Amino acid sequence: MAADNRTARHSAPPTIKTLADITGYSIATISKALRGSPVVAAATRETIFRAAREVGYQANARGMALRTGRTRQAAVLMPVTAAQNYEWDGVEYTQILSGISQALEGSDYRMSVHVVRDAADGCDVARRVIDQGLADGLIFSGILVDDPRIDFLVERGFPFVSLGRCRKTLDYASVDIDNEWAAHAATARLIAGGHRRIALVNPERRLSYALDRIDGFARAFCEAGLRASSDLVVEGDLSTHFGRESAVRLLQAAEPPTAFVCINESTTLGVLSALGSLRRQVGADIDVIAYDDINVSVYFTPPITTFYQPIEVLGRTLGEFLLRRMAGEEPNALRQVFRPTLIERQPDNLGGRLVG
Repeated sequence: MAADNRTARHSAPPTIKTLADITGYSIATISKALRGSPVVAAATRETIFRAAREVGYQANARGMALRTGRTRQAAVLMPVTAAQNYEWDGVEYTQILSGISQALEGSDYRMSVHVVRDAADGCDVARRVIDQGLADGLIFSGILVDDPRIDFLVERGFPFVSLGRCRKTLDYASVDIDNEWAAHAATARLIAGGHRRIALVNPERRLSYALDRIDGFARAFCEAGLRASSDLVVEGDLSTHFGRESAVRLLQAAEPPTAFVCINESTTLGVLSALGSLRRQVGADIDVIAYDDINVSVYFTPPITTFYQPIEVLGRTLGEFLLRRMAGEEPNALRQVFRPTLIERQPDNLGGRLVG
């Protein structure tokens, strides 16, 4: 039947039922074909797509995909913890989303956010995005040492950019902080100031950047010819509560730390709270160096030395890289590692307070 007769028969905007009437296939088959399901034979899928084009079928992003092969959607997997009373959840990620949005501004792409609970859930969502044709590219974070999302997306050849890098040698686009360098620089600074018992408040070591931080921490001690205070490395969920509880426990140990290196603003706030409750004064009794990405540390009392990297810049770079990756640029040209800026607010040395 000619396309103009088909169009005349259906004066209202065509729907999936329209395509079913035209092709003779069931609505279920039509739906699966439009999602790109592999259970639909290639010839059947082509027949359905051809009919859809002829009658001008559109269904939001899928309609765009039918006409151009593009959804014009950039998917972002946003992690949200299931833990109750988690004080810092989502604070940093709003800045990441802002940066990505800035990068997409003026392009044909719009951002779609998919909430995920963990890396396994993220892998399932990534698979659904691809199988259902929901987006042309992906951005995600919380990279594991051995990350199944990266394995899957590299194997499928689907455009993506990760915030962080796994420890496998794979070819993919990424944006990251030089966490090994940052931990080394903070620890070396404290060692130079006379500290020997230094605590590292760190994420769980299943996360790739947690191992990077431990590597830098240990390297600083090794270069100084000292034994690393590995017994003072604590790992947890990076909440303020975790920072406080860890600091209280460490400071009550037989050989307590004289300084802390904190992984983020949330744990730093917890450590400062613990110090206050134990009547320990930063800069007089103990020293603290933080990593900051949303400029919270400027409001800490007292102000503390910080390695600062605006997270909005990371988000903007993620968005720029994804646009280039979706345009066909090779991933090996889309890798950037940022080194945060040292903001000195405390001398970070024990001076006359060094004992023994």
